Amino acid sequence: MRIPDFTLHQPLTAEEAVGLAKGSESFDFLSGGTDLLPNYKWGLGCRENVISLRHIPELSETPLGAGRTLWEIEHDSTLAEQFPALVAAASGVATPLIRRSATLGGNLFLDTRCWHFNQTADWRRAHGSCLKAEADQCRVLPDPGDICVATYSGDLAPVLLVHGATAFLAGPKGERAVPLADLWAPDGIRRFKDVAGGEFLVRLEMAPDARDWTVAYQKLRLRESFDFPEGGVAAGVRWQDGKAAEVRIATTAYASVPSLHPEIGEILVGGSLEENAIEKASKALQAEVRPMKNTSMSPAYRKKMARVLCRRALLGCRQG
Repeated sequence: MRIPDFTLHQPLTAEEAVGLAKGSESFDFLSGGTDLLPNYKWGLGCRENVISLRHIPELSETPLGAGRTLWEIEHDSTLAEQFPALVAAASGVATPLIRRSATLGGNLFLDTRCWHFNQTADWRRAHGSCLKAEADQCRVLPDPGDICVATYSGDLAPVLLVHGATAFLAGPKGERAVPLADLWAPDGIRRFKDVAGGEFLVRLEMAPDARDWTVAYQKLRLRESFDFPEGGVAAGVRWQDGKAAEVRIATTAYASVPSLHPEIGEILVGGSLEENAIEKASKALQAEVRPMKNTSMSPAYRKKMARVLCRRALLGCRQG
């Protein structure tokens, strides 16, 4: 399969990248390209212009710069000491070769995935396309409507949500801050709430108390390397005098957006993560997630495993 022709732009500053986007009606931002370029090969969402962010220094100047590769994060000793769950999540993405190119920003802005979408153009012509590609209805939920239920499968988002991270975006109106929890919209096509077309991620900053949290991340996938998560749960606990003063639970790969589940965390506040409390919270998360039939594993199994992943993550917080 051949990548369709496009014009590659390589700006050297954020301002130049924003200007290129503003002057184009058909463009994509390119970071590591480990997801975007395979999609282009399959004829998915191809644009006439591709704006590479690889050569913009400010995207890699901070510990959580959007341009830092997952390999760099994986081997960052300072991040490993301060935010070990983030480093562990980064080290579990795909393969070492892919992590050499894939970036923090690319993983956060990962395109949503679906069994009916992530196929070759020939497959889609033979079997029928979907709302996210060339068709006018969803193959997963065929009832009339324009909401896509393709699944978000980034690994880093739930860990960063638990840490209370903030995203800093560059755009036509300059730089602005957006709480990470407010970034995504529940639609597999229109994926972001109020991110303008010419905006891109510059860096992340953790909440001031982020280092006070004990965080653990667990995920489900077909193989222990390469595959996207079929479900993922991050748990975070802020301990005070041996008790859980605050608890956050976040998920990925169960919906079109990564999600915080505040009601689940409230179940555990005030205790010391006793077995019965962990079991109650894990069952509640299993009841709350609504996986669709759009990945390799069945929705019933993925839903059942949400309970297992939540329990493992919470036990990781207790042991930590």
